[in-house]
Amino acid sequence: MRVQISRAALAGLLLAAAAVSHRAHAAGDAGLERGAAATALPAITQKLCDAVAPGDKAVWERYLSPRFVQIDESGAHLERAKLMEDFGPLPAGLSGSIAVRNAQVSDFGAFAVIRYDMDEHEQYFDQALHVIYRSTDTWRRESGKWRMVASQVMVVAQDPPPSPVDAALLADYAGLYDLSGRKQRVEVRGGQLFEGRDGRELKPLIAVGDNVFVGQGDPLAIQYIFLLGADGKVQRLLERRKFADLQMTRIADIASPVAAP
Repeated sequence: MRVQISRAALAGLLLAAAAVSHRAHAAGDAGLERGAAATALPAITQKLCDAVAPGDKAVWERYLSPRFVQIDESGAHLERAKLMEDFGPLPAGLSGSIAVRNAQVSDFGAFAVIRYDMDEHEQYFDQALHVIYRSTDTWRRESGKWRMVASQVMVVAQDPPPSPVDAALLADYAGLYDLSGRKQRVEVRGGQLFEGRDGRELKPLIAVGDNVFVGQGDPLAIQYIFLLGADGKVQRLLERRKFADLQMTRIADIASPVAAP
C-alpha cells in the first residue's frame, strides 16, 4: 500500500527533525562548556577555529568572556567588542581551514591555560598558503561555564623557499666582519652562505633576495643584509633582528673554496 504525505506534513516533519538536531547540538555544547578542561578546551578551540572561515560570529560570542582581550600575531591589542565588530566570513576568492594541533592544557580549577598550534591552510585565489600559528589562551569558569578571557597568538617561522643568487655575488659576501670587537665569519660552502662567530660552528643562510638572507631553521627569522659602498664592494653586514639592526663592518676577505675539476 502506498502512503502519501502532504507537503505540509513533510515540512512539519523536517522542521521537527531540525528542532531535535538543534536541541541535541545545544545540549552537547552545554555539556562541553561545563566539562573537564583537558577535553573541553581543545574541542571548543577547534569549534572556534572552524567558525573563522565562514564568519560564524555566534560561536565566538558564546565562548568569549565580556572581558576578553587578545594580542594577535601583529602585536595589536583587541578587546571583545572590536574583535566581534570586525568578525566576518573570508572575502570572495579566499577559503581555508584551521586544525588545532599539539594542544596542552593546564587546569588550575577556576581557570585553565591551553597552549596549541593552529595549522592553517588557505586558498588565496589560485595560490595555496600554509601558516602555523602558536597560541596561548586563558579560560576561566563563569557561572560554571568555560569562557576565554585572554589569548596571545604568534606566527611560527618557517624556512622560505630559497631565491637564486649568482655565485659571484655569494663570493663577494664571504669575509670577516667586525661586530663591536667580535668577529663574524661568512663563508660559501656548496653554493650556499654560512654565517656565525669566527671560530665557532657556522649556520646556513637562505637567500630571499640578491643581498638579503635569513638563517635556516631560525625561529626569529633574523635577516642578514649585505650593503655595498660607493666603490661597489661589500662594506657592511646588517643583522636585522626583531626590527632592530646590528651593524658589522667588513674587515677581511675570505676566499671561496675552488670546486674540484
